[in-house]
Amino acid sequence: MRITVAEAKAHLNIGFDDDDTLIGGLLSAATTHAERYLRRDFAVDYPDGLPAPIRTAILQHVAAMFRDREATQEGPLTEPPLMWKDLLSSYRVFS
Repeated sequence: MRITVAEAKAHLNIGFDDDDTLIGGLLSAATTHAERYLRRDFAVDYPDGLPAPIRTAILQHVAAMFRDREATQEGPLTEPPLMWKDLLSSYRVFS
């Protein structure tokens, strides 16, 4: 089961619908990024739902992208949160 926009909004503590399209796009990007990093197809490998660490990593990535969504900002652009890789590392396929 994929993470829904409603779940992402709950994680972000957002109670309005103005940014639903943006959040949906960020959620899609974060999910695709996690799939590619792990070298997995979530629909095939986890048909009954994502493990909690993967869900948490995706939600953290969405939160970071939502926070830093402007095209310009002062200081360096950030990567996904450091804990992101820690949460995903045990699920990564190396073959």
